[in-house]
Amino acid sequence: MKKKQLTVFFILLSIMSFSQGLNNLWMFGYDPAPAGKADIEFSSGAPIITTSNRNINLSMTHANITDTNGNLLFYTNGAIVANSLDDTMPNGDSLSPATYTFSGAWQYFGFPLVQGSLILPVPNDNSKYYLFHESVDILPNGIQRPLHLYYSIIDMNLDSGYGDLTIKNNILLSDTLAGGELLSVKHANGRDWWVIVPEFGHPGYYIYLVSPAGIQLVGKQIIGMKLNADGQAMFNPQGTKYASYDTTNDLDVFDFDRCTGFLSNNIHVAINDSMVGYGVGFSPDGTKVYASSIQYVYQFDLNAPNVAASMTTVATWDGAYSPQATIFYMQQLAPDNRLYIATGNVTNVMHYIEYPDSLGLSCNVIQHGLMLPTYNNRTVPNHPNYHLGPLAGSICDSLSVGLPHNIVQSAGLRLNPNPATNQVWVNYQFPNNRDGWLEIYDPLGKLILKRRLYWSTTQLLVYLNEIISNGIYVAKVFDDCGMFLSAEKLSVQK
Repeated sequence: MKKKQLTVFFILLSIMSFSQGLNNLWMFGYDPAPAGKADIEFSSGAPIITTSNRNINLSMTHANITDTNGNLLFYTNGAIVANSLDDTMPNGDSLSPATYTFSGAWQYFGFPLVQGSLILPVPNDNSKYYLFHESVDILPNGIQRPLHLYYSIIDMNLDSGYGDLTIKNNILLSDTLAGGELLSVKHANGRDWWVIVPEFGHPGYYIYLVSPAGIQLVGKQIIGMKLNADGQAMFNPQGTKYASYDTTNDLDVFDFDRCTGFLSNNIHVAINDSMVGYGVGFSPDGTKVYASSIQYVYQFDLNAPNVAASMTTVATWDGAYSPQATIFYMQQLAPDNRLYIATGNVTNVMHYIEYPDSLGLSCNVIQHGLMLPTYNNRTVPNHPNYHLGPLAGSICDSLSVGLPHNIVQSAGLRLNPNPATNQVWVNYQFPNNRDGWLEIYDPLGKLILKRRLYWSTTQLLVYLNEIISNGIYVAKVFDDCGMFLSAEKLSVQK
């Protein structure tokens, strides 16, 4: 890694908690002058601001990851993947091939997609990482719109430990997508990942499961009010709430089920704001959500009987320029438990909310309170909560109760089709010439369906009449001695 010069040591007076590695580095990438580019490191618990002379520009489409000690592994601006030497990986150029990529327009800022890239460790592999990334396609009307979601795999064992791509630009999804908002949250087992991808033009969300078995499309959910606008989305630190905000569709807040991967209980808030721009973030305790709209920052109390009525304007832009207007834009919760807000222009400052768990004005929004040694252009990293653990006591904690992906498939269980609607073929093969049972459980561990299986046959058509709700269920196979043999997840979409 190139040597960095310490320029500022900004010590926060109230540090609640912080975690080591993976998400402690925030990189900023816009500065045409020789002053370099700013980084913020939280590995000590306080933000330490440094500069780097890298020549790769970053903006809204930015993700990076470090090792557990906080050392940079790689980062992306949507068009390339760069290693810790600030060089493009040998196979790391020409990501997300489309008109915008080949035009070279990305070189000034990177891709113009809010949360347009996402980095996840490959479950059960300490050296490999998934990179999810969207294209920037130019439609006939001149509008820029993602038409493809890709994934690539980075192997840090390659190129003398600096990493390279073993799989590149593998199309995962082709559809008209929202401009970014790629988010991920830990599965209830604390190891696997859910990836949420919003559709454009419809309130649709594609839901993917990332496990040691690979990337699986679980389903597409139609829910909420979001239609034809791009914004920012965020999970709360606990992974139980999902929020999306833009100034056309306004604010949507959902419950999120870490077992099934599905959203529910939509709360839509019409903010009636004539401003443009977008930013959304959660408090560390997950009970407050903040929306930033160029000139205003709003707070909502999710514990209030009426969330919409709890709206409080906790900040109004004070008219400052540094050198451009320091208006409110994208948000990101930092390891120091402060909620940082980037400006919507090229400036050398950031805002932050000092006590985001506190109600109303006591949350204390500090405008342009964090000085940067160089310019930033609307950049915050897209960091999921890498440190979220399993949901204790959950039936979906497969690492402790023997659900899919960590067990030996000794009965060869396969479900087809999966997702299923009203019926599913159960394919199996008992190894011990004993009959057995198929049991299907809901996400809370309740037995929903039970069927007899015979060792002399290898498949059974099961009608799903007892299952009336969409979701992710767990199918288990036992032999007559009660020995657990196999399990698989079953997605039901009626």
